[in-house]
Amino acid sequence: MSREVTNPGSAVGEAIGKLIEADLTAAVREIAEPLNHSVKSRTLRNHLRNQHQIDIVVSDPASQPVILIEPKYLRYKKHNWDKGSRLCIAHYSLRRTYPSIRKSIGVLAGEWTDASVQFIQSFGVETYRIPFDHIADILEKHGIPFRWDEKDTQTPKEAWQQFCRLSAEEKKEIAAAITAPVRQPVIHSVETTLRSDPNAPRRVETVELSIRTSEGEHLVYSFRSVSEAIRRLLTFVTDVEDLQRTLR
Repeated sequence: MSREVTNPGSAVGEAIGKLIEADLTAAVREIAEPLNHSVKSRTLRNHLRNQHQIDIVVSDPASQPVILIEPKYLRYKKHNWDKGSRLCIAHYSLRRTYPSIRKSIGVLAGEWTDASVQFIQSFGVETYRIPFDHIADILEKHGIPFRWDEKDTQTPKEAWQQFCRLSAEEKKEIAAAITAPVRQPVIHSVETTLRSDPNAPRRVETVELSIRTSEGEHLVYSFRSVSEAIRRLLTFVTDVEDLQRTLR
């Protein structure tokens, strides 16, 4: 029996997102736990004390976050920037707060544009994609219609009713089929990160200088080398009256 919902289309989409999250959580846990890391959903606070609920967090034995993983499902491209920006802001601010975070991953399911994916990647988030048609094909094989126009109200109701008739085993089967294109790459990425030596030498590619001014502005500057960043920082040895002129 299906439970009554106000928006059946959104309910189906949310349910699919939960299936993806549960399947990936279980897959990552199989890799992380033998390496003495825990895997679960966590609420983390950034340096400004803002809370961010992260779907999958791989933490070390001291409960410090090491890898952030978030599956994001979208049916309509018009929501790309809204959902994508939230992911970028959360992961970026948490990486600033926790030096223990070595990688952040976004599993983008549904209708994501190339431009929005590139935007997310520019914030240092590793991305993996599950196409909308792949999801729709799998659901339709299980009798769940998943392709409908935005103004269609009948098909989403049918989809929700059919989804609610599924057994727990059928839902697990659907989840595994949906995540099949990304499961192994995500697992490999997680395992590679956890097995690598966090103290191994690494080459610096960019240095980021973040400054908050007396006017409440937040200025961010990037440099290609440590020496270039240091030379710029040396301009602050004496008091600076005009910050913009100094950094120009």
